[in-house]
Amino acid sequence: MENISAIILAGGKSSRMKFNKEFIKIKNEYLVHKQVRELKEVFNEIIIVSDNVEHYEGLDVHVVSDILHGSTPLIGLHAGLYHSTSEYNYVIACDMPYINFEFISYLESLIDESDAYVSKYHNYIEPFNAIYNSKIINTIEDFISSGNYGFQKMVQLLDTKYIPESKVSKFQGYYDMFKNINNESELYNNYDNIASPYKIFEITKIIENESFNVSDKIITEYPLNIFLNNHHYSTMMITPENIEFLVLGALHSELIIKNIEEIKEFSLDMESHRCDVQINHEVDLKNFERLNILSSACGSSSIPLVDESKLPKVSKTHQFDVNTIFEQVSVFNKESVLFKETGGVHSVELIYGNQKQLFEDIGRHNAVDKIVGYILKNQIKRDDLYIITSGRISSDILLKSALINIGLVVSRSAPTTLAVKLAKKLNITIIGFARGKKLNIYTHSDRVIK
Repeated sequence: MENISAIILAGGKSSRMKFNKEFIKIKNEYLVHKQVRELKEVFNEIIIVSDNVEHYEGLDVHVVSDILHGSTPLIGLHAGLYHSTSEYNYVIACDMPYINFEFISYLESLIDESDAYVSKYHNYIEPFNAIYNSKIINTIEDFISSGNYGFQKMVQLLDTKYIPESKVSKFQGYYDMFKNINNESELYNNYDNIASPYKIFEITKIIENESFNVSDKIITEYPLNIFLNNHHYSTMMITPENIEFLVLGALHSELIIKNIEEIKEFSLDMESHRCDVQINHEVDLKNFERLNILSSACGSSSIPLVDESKLPKVSKTHQFDVNTIFEQVSVFNKESVLFKETGGVHSVELIYGNQKQLFEDIGRHNAVDKIVGYILKNQIKRDDLYIITSGRISSDILLKSALINIGLVVSRSAPTTLAVKLAKKLNITIIGFARGKKLNIYTHSDRVIK
């Protein structure tokens, strides 16, 4: 395909995946590097739209940045077409693992004077795995400048030749070639079963005097080795979901990082159980200052080994409506999907305004760290943040909350005595035994209004 260039769009925000899709690995190879290797077999020019130039060193590809501003893959398409030396360009996203060269050859055979050659599959316009004419650059600019961002809508405005579903379905592997990895579950369940959130085992169930052989879903306990600036930092036993948030939150709770700007690179290799984090400063892992905490995960006491002057204190004074808390706790009790499936996880939910995010893990501390990482990654700075947890409230849960400035912690369970004492010093309101229309307020009750 000497007269066609290949463009890989890799500059998206990866909001659903929650970590940069450029660092997805399948069988110890970055997915986007796999795409480059395969596309090089037929294309002379490969353009990658990305700000991570160093990620492609030595691959002999042309890495370009967005020219326009906005939150749409159209700006990536625009940049790729702008830098292309070809009239026609095959376009794919960096999260699409299956490349069908038979189909690409078919697309090439259709080229005439049209603007785009795009599939309509299940009555849905598939903007990727398609060919575009470089002449549409000005059309994209006008489209975006008028406040439009929809890729499918843009395709409809072009002189587009659609490939119908009846034709697409004749190609071997036609279903796979439009797949993309939108979130961690799709990555784990489709490409790396070793890290699925749960696995199915055959068990024997006994009810009174009868026994049954049934299938049961068992929560995954997944060991993750974290490397910080190429040095082993820790090994965590986790539920393999929302891993980037978990790692970021743990690093924040351990005072390694203060904000998301300190993260230079984050990569995850599920097959080797390894997460690599590069930060913009050196850390002496043997001597760095931290709030030393003995974990209460296995029943030992949670004891802060620092003087009070080093304790983080919440600065917020936001007041929370008790009826809203009752409503949120009631919904929270029904939301834990993994708990319903396996009975083996703790749940923690972050609530702010009319938004909320639920995280689950075999460790309640891990679930809180996922909350912390989510706040860091999304740079959420609000006074009305609070969390609901399914587990007991311990001192280390409060310290993690205080470090990210969360002023209210609600639990269906009980607090520990040390947690109550610590909450008074950290300026955190803690609520326990929140069930139905009942709850106990243990500290700073003025923050809860009736």
